[in-house]
Amino acid sequence: MEKKRLLIADASEEFRMALQEYLQDTYVICSCREGNETLQVLESFKPDVMIVNVMLPGVDGVTVLQRAEARGLHTTVMAIIRFQSDYLLDALERLNVGYVMTKPCEISAIAARLEDMLAEKQEEIVEITQPDMHTLVDNTLRELSFQPASHGYPPVREALLEVICHPNQQVTKTLYPAVGKICGGTDKQVEHAIRRMIKKAWMYRNQEVWNRYFGVGSGAAVTECPTNKEFLFTVAAHIITEVKTRSSRTRRIG
Repeated sequence: MEKKRLLIADASEEFRMALQEYLQDTYVICSCREGNETLQVLESFKPDVMIVNVMLPGVDGVTVLQRAEARGLHTTVMAIIRFQSDYLLDALERLNVGYVMTKPCEISAIAARLEDMLAEKQEEIVEITQPDMHTLVDNTLRELSFQPASHGYPPVREALLEVICHPNQQVTKTLYPAVGKICGGTDKQVEHAIRRMIKKAWMYRNQEVWNRYFGVGSGAAVTECPTNKEFLFTVAAHIITEVKTRSSRTRRIG
């Protein structure tokens, strides 16, 4: 049987090489590291199936798929993402993406789903491989311009996880002491560390992203840096809503 043709588009050389090594006996494989190259190869290589990371350098993965569709270049697509949002998932659904997988993910799981996708071309179900709560919090904080390598990152992360688990607790009396026990430090140190991180993320923010989380009303812009309490409880509420929405929704395309 003739091998199917697979195009891998991802900026990580390590990820591309791992996929190629695992799948080379099953597919004829071509790989790309950035968006413009992917568009060129897509047109000449004509893959049966494609794995594309939405965070490609140059031209991002969503734009690659939009331009491919405009040129009549149709193929079965698996999208790789690092964080989830309704906007992103809706965009991928409109572009007839067959499956969405969240990094980090197992190479064997990708291989299994590729086989399923090629066998289910008549009507495909978009499924989301849900990350655990820790990964959801990390993804959300990255989207809001927080830097995981920063010294004050752990208190923010742990505070969000605490609020998600116990949304009715008091910030000063229970939240800060709980985070202090986990991360080490006094209540005041935790409070100040969280404040510094929020202010730093605010300085480097993507305004559109922050509007989506903190804007009041349709199209409203957030113009002031939120307080610790506002930030933690608002972001936690978004994550809780996202989890409930994902667990109750089955999305179909075809």
